[in-house]
Amino acid sequence: MDGGITILRPDDAGRAATLHAACFDTRGRWSARSMRESLTAPTTLALGHEAGGHLDALLLIQRLAPDAEILTICVDPSARRKGLAQRLFDHGRRLLGPYGIERFLLDVAADNFPAIAFYEQNGFTRDGMRKAYYSRDDGRAVDAVLMSRTVAGQTDKSGA
Repeated sequence: MDGGITILRPDDAGRAATLHAACFDTRGRWSARSMRESLTAPTTLALGHEAGGHLDALLLIQRLAPDAEILTICVDPSARRKGLAQRLFDHGRRLLGPYGIERFLLDVAADNFPAIAFYEQNGFTRDGMRKAYYSRDDGRAVDAVLMSRTVAGQTDKSGA
């Protein structure tokens, strides 16, 4: 796989927001300002994958020990199915080791079947639902699936 993983900085906010806009509908997109605020927070782990000078995937994790919440993960539609999300997630887990993280948390739209499958393949289990949490451009409300995964004692294909 070409390219490499990098830590995203506040000056990457515009590129990160552009990538996020390519992956989510209008109501789910993060603005450059929101992205900058997240990238500036000392508790955020922000990873990006770059290939040919192009940011094609990102992962934002908020560290609040003993938990770490996956805020967003996205891969440019042209770069999907190449293992980039897995590479970012595996790298993020390794970097969070020294921070006393015991559990990953996240919420995902109930209609985002590829994301749910990705998380389940990575040891996440469904913990509950938030009714009508997400709103779509067409006015539909979509439930959020709450998921978590313990860090200690987990074994999977990546060995973590």
